[in-house]
Amino acid sequence: MVGRQKRSERTVERLVTAAADQFARHGYVRATLADISSRAGVTKGALFFHFASKDELAVAVQERGRELMEHSVTGLGPAEGAYLQAVVDLTFVLQRLLREDVFVRASVRIAREHRDSDAADADKNVVTEGVRGTDPGVEELDFYRVWLDLLWDLMAEARRSGELGRSVADTSARTLVTAVVAGLEALTWLGAQRAESEAWLTDLWSLLLPALRPDRPDHRPVRTTAPALPAAQGRPS
Repeated sequence: MVGRQKRSERTVERLVTAAADQFARHGYVRATLADISSRAGVTKGALFFHFASKDELAVAVQERGRELMEHSVTGLGPAEGAYLQAVVDLTFVLQRLLREDVFVRASVRIAREHRDSDAADADKNVVTEGVRGTDPGVEELDFYRVWLDLLWDLMAEARRSGELGRSVADTSARTLVTAVVAGLEALTWLGAQRAESEAWLTDLWSLLLPALRPDRPDHRPVRTTAPALPAAQGRPS
């Protein structure tokens, strides 16, 4: 019984990893269950035994991406009075994961295609349900909100600890962080090299931080260069 359970867990792991690979390479719409099962080295029957639809596989991939993101925040260990540093460091983590982690790359493609599909349906006045409008039984996971909420929560802590200037509105701080994330995604899909992306982030934060922080000489300095980061867990194959 234990051996059967372990085999089942290994099959699920192969399927989720294969799905992430196919979603990252081809996008959610173009990836097929046949290609996913072939990549995983299992039959389509075995795939359907564990996942009833492509939507369920997509959610499993995004859950893995969310776990990696949340683990990254925990690993940064933001201390009291150093939440802005955690925000800066997390953007460097994001650019690294976008480049090197297949689960995060796949999650972003799934989320972007979902939003594009929703926008197209809205233009056509089409009412849809479910994660991508195909499976009403699958709970939606918006990966953009996952990482934006992580960053926005850190900005809220920065506000609470006095790291943001009084003239900086909370909505303005969130807008700046959202713009940084959007820029990172654009650089990734344009094929920017790691050094180029990190230099872009360093320059951007050097411009933004003086506008965010209170005008006083005693605030803690914030490093604008990349922190030491472990290797990404799910590198693209």
